[in-house]
Amino acid sequence: MDATTQQQYAEAFHGLHKQGDPLVLFNAWDVATAKAIAKSSPAVATSSGAVAAALGYADGENAPLDLVEGLVSRMTASVPVPVSIDLEAGYGDTAEAAANSAARILKAGAIGINIEDGLVGGKRQLADPAQHAAKIGAVRDTAQKLGIRLFINARSDPFLLKFGSPEQCLNEAARRAKVYADAGADGIFVPGLTDLALIEKFVQLTPLPVNIMVTQGVPEIGDLARVGVRRVSLGPWPMMAAMRAIGHAAAAVATSKQYGTFLQPNA
Repeated sequence: MDATTQQQYAEAFHGLHKQGDPLVLFNAWDVATAKAIAKSSPAVATSSGAVAAALGYADGENAPLDLVEGLVSRMTASVPVPVSIDLEAGYGDTAEAAANSAARILKAGAIGINIEDGLVGGKRQLADPAQHAAKIGAVRDTAQKLGIRLFINARSDPFLLKFGSPEQCLNEAARRAKVYADAGADGIFVPGLTDLALIEKFVQLTPLPVNIMVTQGVPEIGDLARVGVRRVSLGPWPMMAAMRAIGHAAAAVATSKQYGTFLQPNA
């Protein structure tokens, strides 16, 4: 991908985060799913958990960055839409490590990343917000040097890691969002935040576009749009649904000894 096209994709991706009409991302895990999603979506984003599972690894930066970089390169060469990558915690605990990882992903054609504060030393724990802000700042500097307006989606995990009561989790996420915004983040992603009233309050508390991940109990897209959410991610759920469907189909063929609809051209 040439630099001009990549920058155009980056600008377009920023513009997709609209008030009242959030960007809905049906997350991909390989080139085939990215191509299928790109037929009806203005952008493609990966789920780190789904990518890791597809590559045979557990989530949590266990999939080697070399494999992730290769996937990004093949994915961006295969779809005519912007591609955002779940970069977990930046593949390292230092700002330098995160910047180096982001540079590799950018050079492979991506225009957005998620970078999370809930993974330190390979363990699920909240990072010091200043440490995570340093990563964001270093990534921003790297992207600017490469001439790409990278969309940095700062993920904050107080809800996932059960920091405290829902109100305490909300306040901590909002506090971190301010720090990350000052460091150069473009969006804030808070998995585990599912209550509509709390989501609305969080939108009001942060200057950044809010990203909500679909899980049990999350309101419908129209309700999220009404309270100001600008991005909705399905995360690993599409892959899990696809794997269930494949498992059920395989069991049906094994049981019936018939191919059923698999030989039909449009099946």
